Amino acid sequence: MKLAPDQLTGHLQRPLLPVYLLSGDEPLLIQEAADQLRQQARSNGYAEREVLHAEAGFQWESLLERANSLSLFSEKLLLELHIPNGKPGPRGSEVLETYLKTPSPDTLLLIYCPRLDASAQKSKWFKAIDQAGATLAFWPVEIQQLPRWIQQRCAQAGLEATTEAARLLAERVEGNLLAAIQEIEKLRLLHDTPTLTEEHVLGGVADSSRYDIFALTDAALQGDPGRCLKILQRLQTEGAEPSVALWALSRELRTLTALAAGPVNDVQFKKHRIFGKRKAQVNRALKRLRTETLSRLLQQCARADSAIKGRGAQPPWQQLTDIALGLATG
Repeated sequence: MKLAPDQLTGHLQRPLLPVYLLSGDEPLLIQEAADQLRQQARSNGYAEREVLHAEAGFQWESLLERANSLSLFSEKLLLELHIPNGKPGPRGSEVLETYLKTPSPDTLLLIYCPRLDASAQKSKWFKAIDQAGATLAFWPVEIQQLPRWIQQRCAQAGLEATTEAARLLAERVEGNLLAAIQEIEKLRLLHDTPTLTEEHVLGGVADSSRYDIFALTDAALQGDPGRCLKILQRLQTEGAEPSVALWALSRELRTLTALAAGPVNDVQFKKHRIFGKRKAQVNRALKRLRTETLSRLLQQCARADSAIKGRGAQPPWQQLTDIALGLATG
């Protein structure tokens, strides 16, 4: 079954399933869910715990052997399997499918993967897990929802964050939920007051935001030039490769150019692998950007490529800034 993360607490009031898959790119949320599952497993007699990492050279047969054989010291086993690339491969898929047809009643299997794309979720091994147990996908907390999330976490820590404090803290820790929790705990210890204000945040929180390349393209598609500038500055400060930023921006521009040439419909979205909330972002960008603008920005991408290779007069990051702002403003 597919289980929403916020349903896990209620779900754990019932008997545990044989297998759980936790996937996504939010380490804090996955860690907290795993802690809940481990605690419930211990209370149900799973006294022994073993961790396996399915990296290069991993012998998948060892998973079957371990899952089906208990040690002399425990009657129940909690077995945790990490698949770092989210791809068990043919042999791993076969082993998982075989085991899940008749899972051991004395073994609880927890599987960890990064975010899984649509093709992975259609695979036989994923469907076997979904049928025998539960799959949970953890998505990033969007910037619009982050202040509310921070207020909820402050409340759990015994603090009441003002709207301004939550907004400012969200800006400082965007993209790094673990940093948000750490800063909330630090502020709780620093200030002997139940109310967290904007002044407290300004005085005690470093800028711990972690932006990635896709956050840049999202901001550009959403028409948010201010956020584009902040992300670009952060990427440059952290030593990101300008060629990667150029790749992401030029890919977005080529996709928009292709869509602008014909009718925009679900068939075209699927062809260009545009799903979910990105459909609305792309539609808004297409309404804002003229074909001539897209062509000009693609030409600018070529000049940025030359600059990255040392053949341009203008610095690469300045070129990238102009492209991102052009995409955001039209």
